[in-house]
Amino acid sequence: MKRLVIMIFALLVCAGTPAFATPAIEFSPDAGTGGSWQYDGAGTLSFNQNITIDSGMGSNADALVGSLVFIPTLVVSGSGSIYEMKPIGSSTIMITNADKSAVYLTGTLGSGDLLTIGTIAGGYTAFKTDITDIVITDAGKAIGSAALNMILYSQTPGLDFEISLQGGSGTNYRSFAEMLAGGFVGGNGFSGAMSIPEPATIALLGLGSLALIRKRKRKA
Repeated sequence: MKRLVIMIFALLVCAGTPAFATPAIEFSPDAGTGGSWQYDGAGTLSFNQNITIDSGMGSNADALVGSLVFIPTLVVSGSGSIYEMKPIGSSTIMITNADKSAVYLTGTLGSGDLLTIGTIAGGYTAFKTDITDIVITDAGKAIGSAALNMILYSQTPGLDFEISLQGGSGTNYRSFAEMLAGGFVGGNGFSGAMSIPEPATIALLGLGSLALIRKRKRKA
């Protein structure tokens, strides 16, 4: 039993690392719009631009490239180096075509950890959470995107979601962490990705859970 618990714990740790996820969709603000994140100094982080998809399944030729990602407004809570971020109002994240006339994918963005990294303006902050309740629409199925097809047929319950918020320096602070701690206004660029959890990891975790269930049944 002890050996089984150790194995499952090790798998859970591995599942939380980037090496165990397959990047499906990568995005960053369109340089032509001057897009960025904006922090109001009171806990609200917003995205006021069209966030352009740069690649699908590692290719800039995927049919999804040039489409737009819309991220809900987020609220930051916590102190010191431990922060949490979660959607406020609507928690729906979506992907649309470039003119916003068609929706390709919708999902529910969860709350997650906000990790402040670095002590100078060049540092960045990583936000990691998940997307559940994923729906790929008929329009999404029809465009022939390898990324959307991989998500559709992966049979995973959700996607890993991550954004890296660069900089955040101002006259009264030097880093994103100091901005949050001091309640200062800030803004800068960012990039993000939606990743498919590694199938092998999911399968192994499933086997581990099944083994635990069987063990409990034997004791009963």
